[in-house]
Amino acid sequence: MKYLDILKGAAVAAAVTVAGLAPALAQDYPTGPVTIVVPFGQGGATDQLARMFAPALEERLGQPIVIVNQPGAGGAVGLANLAVSRPDGYTFGVGSDSTLAARPIMDSSGYTSESFDTVARMVSIPSGIAVAADSPYETLDDLVQAIRGGENLTWSGSGIGSGPHLAMAVFLAQNDLEATYVNSNSGQEAMVKLLSGEVDFFSGGGSNYPPMIGDDGSSDIRVLALAAEERWQYLPDVPTHTEEGYPYLRSQWFGLVAPAGIPQEAIDAMSAAVQETLEDPAFQDRLDQFYFNPAYLGPQEMAAAIEEEAAAFRPILEEAGLAAD
Repeated sequence: MKYLDILKGAAVAAAVTVAGLAPALAQDYPTGPVTIVVPFGQGGATDQLARMFAPALEERLGQPIVIVNQPGAGGAVGLANLAVSRPDGYTFGVGSDSTLAARPIMDSSGYTSESFDTVARMVSIPSGIAVAADSPYETLDDLVQAIRGGENLTWSGSGIGSGPHLAMAVFLAQNDLEATYVNSNSGQEAMVKLLSGEVDFFSGGGSNYPPMIGDDGSSDIRVLALAAEERWQYLPDVPTHTEEGYPYLRSQWFGLVAPAGIPQEAIDAMSAAVQETLEDPAFQDRLDQFYFNPAYLGPQEMAAAIEEEAAAFRPILEEAGLAAD
């Protein structure tokens, strides 16, 4: 047999062997630790969410989940690093409506909508507006009418381009309202500004509010409205924007993404693990403790949600001068 024929035969045999192993490799995924990048510091809502999910995902995947915090630029630093990570199916990241739909429009964040494979949307919380307990504004309509009457009101949220900032910017734009935004680096900092009187109202995700309200209803804040379809189970006494006469829905959500090009079996396995976790009654009790709503979407549905959010954000960001050229 000629040497060339031997090489050809060896190549064919190797190809057959690899093809035969492929299903087994897919079936065995994952075979080592899985990293989840959290693009914010420890202790925030995104970090809490990732650490809540980690033990449940470990149980379903059979491998350790390693949480790595990479804060900076409102989530852009961690996701930019994720975008250039090796797409081997062992590194994922937690994104949100703002970091995945708005940030790529706003500036050179280091990634685009094409930088990631979507994996699974996890949870959502409605956006809400609050004032200090001693504020003269008793209702959302009181606040709106004050702005329309010429009062120069100020507000804050957790940073330019964050979910709370964009949610309020969209609401103001849709109702032809103008108010002065005072930047904050976190939701906690924005809340301090509200309570100190530095700003007139606060925009934040719904999960900010229940911990600040006592069992007897006493609180240093007054939540005026939540942008939900119906009254939220964790704040049943707070009306929706629609009830207040301003039809407006805006949820902030969180989900898993990965560097573009990861193996399909990794997407399928992680997405299924997230879905199974959210369907577990015991885990739903854990979500209740942090006031998160389960909001699973599969990879394609999550990609469509990002596209829809980006279309809604773009005109607002352009009008505010925040969209990249």
